[in-house]
Amino acid sequence: MKTCVAIVIYNKACQDSQTCSTIMQAKQTPDYMLIVDNSTADYGNEQYCKSQGWQYYNMKGNAGLTKAYNKAVSLMKEKADLIIWADDDTVFPENYCEELMRLAEGHPEDAVFLPLVKSGERYISPCIAGKYRVYPIEDIDEIKDKPITAINSGMAVRTSLYNTYQYDETLFLDYVDHDFMRWCREHKKTFCIMQNVVLNQNFFTDSKPSRKAALSRYKIFSADFRAYSKKCRNNPIITNLQLLKNRVRVEITCDRKE
Repeated sequence: MKTCVAIVIYNKACQDSQTCSTIMQAKQTPDYMLIVDNSTADYGNEQYCKSQGWQYYNMKGNAGLTKAYNKAVSLMKEKADLIIWADDDTVFPENYCEELMRLAEGHPEDAVFLPLVKSGERYISPCIAGKYRVYPIEDIDEIKDKPITAINSGMAVRTSLYNTYQYDETLFLDYVDHDFMRWCREHKKTFCIMQNVVLNQNFFTDSKPSRKAALSRYKIFSADFRAYSKKCRNNPIITNLQLLKNRVRVEITCDRKE
């Protein structure tokens, strides 16, 4: 069974990516490493990948997460049995690939494999899918018999699933993972929780974003949230209220001096 780690990198050198360094320090390394580069400048990643024997694809700018994912699938679907999705700032434990192979071989009926992901001291994935938001868990038993969702980074998917699924390119960055998980639930795909694997995802920064940067990020989130809510047939009034709450949070938390 062949595995591929597909890392979407953005405005960063591979050498500075926690994902690149930690996945290659694992007890068992993947058969393929694929870097899909969404960077808006040249960070020397193509040359670095060649030196490491990794595959590299340049999206020639920030094409968005879904286009990068679809490109990765098209490149690796015939080569790998499992694609492991990763952001460029995820810390992988050394037992990840070893445990994934054990579970994938032992659970051939499962299509998606979900590690436990923490940010700081709290679990952020998997979690419970609500109609308008996701609900984090404190214990893995909480998701039993509940609608499960999860973040992309660390998720492993059998490539055979992509014979019938393509990432929705109307989504640029946000809710790509939850839209995928929604589709899997609707199509009765089964999940395996990797209870012995804990990843760490860094969502925090010591500095506040400028108001301009925060509003630019909010614009992307707003468009994706509206598109996702429409697909879920959510009440547009509640959708607008959720976005208003997020906009207020942006104004409160950004650095208004810049």
